[in-house]
Amino acid sequence: MDGNLPRTGRDTRRQTILTVAREAFLAEGYAAVSMSAIAATVGGSKATLYAYFRSKAELFAAVMQDLSERNEEVLADAGRNAGGLEAALRALGRRLVRLVLSEEVLTIHRLAAAESQRFPEVGEALYEVGPRRGSARVAAFLEGEMAAGRLRKADSLLAAQQLMALCLADVYRRRLWNVGPPPTEAEMDKVADAAVDTFLAAYGVRPS
Repeated sequence: MDGNLPRTGRDTRRQTILTVAREAFLAEGYAAVSMSAIAATVGGSKATLYAYFRSKAELFAAVMQDLSERNEEVLADAGRNAGGLEAALRALGRRLVRLVLSEEVLTIHRLAAAESQRFPEVGEALYEVGPRRGSARVAAFLEGEMAAGRLRKADSLLAAQQLMALCLADVYRRRLWNVGPPPTEAEMDKVADAAVDTFLAAYGVRPS
């Protein structure tokens, strides 16, 4: 029984379930995936699977959480650039553009757009661990810069959301809808740097 496994054994089984579920959701979509199919792929009974996740919605949310944690280093170093505020924002913007335009993240976004009308839990799970969590982390950094007088005081969460939206610009929609070839490294840097320039024009503190 899983209940008698040591913690490391249970953690390994849980991670195996998450890996199998992620691959299934990405390949087939939310509606087409069943708990029975995941249990059969993992090996073991459906009852064992339900001992870890009480529903498909809970399992999907856990998959999104796991994906978020694996990508969290993209935003984790916000503000730690020794080159100052502008350099930190440019580094953040460039990492963000590359993360959101990665094939794994784009596939998740396409899945959410296709499924969330019928299954709101799909959109909710992605929003909680993606945009909401990411913007809160960036907002914490901006709040510190505002308190230090390097950015004008404003709603830090709204400012973070605006910065992240600027970084995506039109390049995100083109990739989401598979319009044209993927952007080059130079094109992604150009989008991110222009976003930072616009953000600093709005929130930067001008010399007196």
